[in-house]
Amino acid sequence: MNILVIDVGTSSIRGILYRKNGEKVFAKQVKYQPVHGENGRVEQPAKDFEDALILILRAFTARIHIFNAEIEAVAITAQRSSVIPLDASGQPLMNAIMWQDTRNRDICRGLEKYDNEIFALSGAKTNCVFSGGKMLWLRMVRPDIYEKVYKFVNIPEYLIHLMTGEYVTDHTYGSRSNLMNLRTREWDDRLLELFQIEKEKLCTLREPGSVVGVITEEFSHISGLREGVPVISAGGDQQCAAIGHGAYREGAVSIVTGTGAFLVAASRQIPDNLTPDIICNCSSIAGEYIIEANVLACCSAFDWFCQTFYDWERIDYGQINHELEKLYKEDVSCIVLPYFQGRSTPKWNAEARGAFLNITLGTRREEVLKAVLEGIFLEISNNISIFRKYVDVNAAYISGGLTKSEIMNCMQADIYGIPLYHLEDSESTSVGALIVAMKNLTGKNISVEEIFAAVRRKDAIEKYDFDDEKHLIYLQKQEKMNELYSKIYE
Repeated sequence: MNILVIDVGTSSIRGILYRKNGEKVFAKQVKYQPVHGENGRVEQPAKDFEDALILILRAFTARIHIFNAEIEAVAITAQRSSVIPLDASGQPLMNAIMWQDTRNRDICRGLEKYDNEIFALSGAKTNCVFSGGKMLWLRMVRPDIYEKVYKFVNIPEYLIHLMTGEYVTDHTYGSRSNLMNLRTREWDDRLLELFQIEKEKLCTLREPGSVVGVITEEFSHISGLREGVPVISAGGDQQCAAIGHGAYREGAVSIVTGTGAFLVAASRQIPDNLTPDIICNCSSIAGEYIIEANVLACCSAFDWFCQTFYDWERIDYGQINHELEKLYKEDVSCIVLPYFQGRSTPKWNAEARGAFLNITLGTRREEVLKAVLEGIFLEISNNISIFRKYVDVNAAYISGGLTKSEIMNCMQADIYGIPLYHLEDSESTSVGALIVAMKNLTGKNISVEEIFAAVRRKDAIEKYDFDDEKHLIYLQKQEKMNELYSKIYE
């Protein structure tokens, strides 16, 4: 069985063709970038995603005879909360409003008086990231577009429709909307009333791992894929990344440092003591849940600093690592509040912004760089502390852009105060989507753990232990950072 995984990220789409034992046959990546504008706008043409998908599929199908590996299923995993309004013919009415977009913050603020009810039903307070608030913004601010909307889709739903002609989604995406009831896993009438969204404008909900359609004749001609190949919705990227890490086990946390940072821990059921400082979503394992936390600016903040304060066309990671290694034994006094795109969990605040503090005339550029990274990791640590109310956190599996550096991984271990594991194959999201698809296609009798062991059997793993002395120093810095946040924003 050969499964093609399509992983739709914020800065690229990756396609990886796997055999059932987890062996990679072929991989291709197509890059793109969202456009940042005024007032928190972040947009991208929907055609970027369509064109990238077709480029990847044509690259595979043109080489099938070389691989001797015909594609037997397509599994898709993706970023979760972007919104594309479509007309009755399936054409986008405007650019995708990306998940990072915060132009709807005033709309969301108007819903805060209902937050207790919204949280109890949907598993998350109202926030700018989730798709429901973006849909309401369109209704309130762009009624000319809203009245033409046949379906609201996110990016994976858009690509599924292109491939299959169906308007279908799964529970993981529904649970990132503020519109789905977390317990019944259906669009909730009360939530739809609060957000003023008609149910018929939303996609049909299915369990993650479901076959949501098959490749149509029309798309077969466009892409080269065989007509009738099943398409599987494997669930959101962070849900899949957690499974690909091995964090489907309770007590292990998945930490992905991408454009934003995402923390996920498995929960067999909705915690009884759930409070609004965390998000509860559906897992990519059907019928199960995750608790989740976000840091909205992660690699995006690191990249911004490097591109702004270093005279490079491309970031020199070797020099960055060298500078950090020289500095690591020093206690840098500079503190950075890493809220460059607002604050998510545990203290939602769309108005928060990045702040640089304790800077003197003697502060060097590399000290500020280290402080930016420390600020990001300390905010992740704030969220790990919240996780401990719900799960016994004993380890973390890490991946993403800020895990390709040994010194950054050592810094993370010292800040979090738990052992960290970094898998040699960093494509945890794609591996997780493969595991979800294989469980669906091979039957219910095989466990996620058995499939994980089979596909990850050859992967090397690095372990990072923490230094007790450094951890204590970072605990003090974390307390100071949180105190500064309170003075500025509370």
